[in-house]
Amino acid sequence: MKVLKNVFLVVGLLVVIGAGVMAGIVTGIHLPVLVRVARANSLGQAPLTDPTSWVLIGVAAAVVGGLLVGLGIGLPRRTANAVRHETIEDLHRQTTADAAVQAAALHEPADEHPAEPQA
Repeated sequence: MKVLKNVFLVVGLLVVIGAGVMAGIVTGIHLPVLVRVARANSLGQAPLTDPTSWVLIGVAAAVVGGLLVGLGIGLPRRTANAVRHETIEDLHRQTTADAAVQAAALHEPADEHPAEPQA
């Protein structure tokens, strides 16, 4: 589980960074071309690529990356199996210690107070 948590965290961070780069490309390269074409109002100047698909891909990547980062942060560090084994070991140690105390109490004679001399 710890390995899966770290993988989700790293992959999620990479996807978020990639989504940021994609958003930068869309807003830095594709949209200015769209604005130039719109201002020129000429259909024959440059082939127009619709940046909507790029924006949707970037948004989807950001959502998936955010989900993976959240899973990477939220998953437990130890597996349920490791927690169960630790609990069983603690219970075994406690039971063994309790049994040792009871055995020692059975084998030791009880402290009897000697009768005090009467005057």
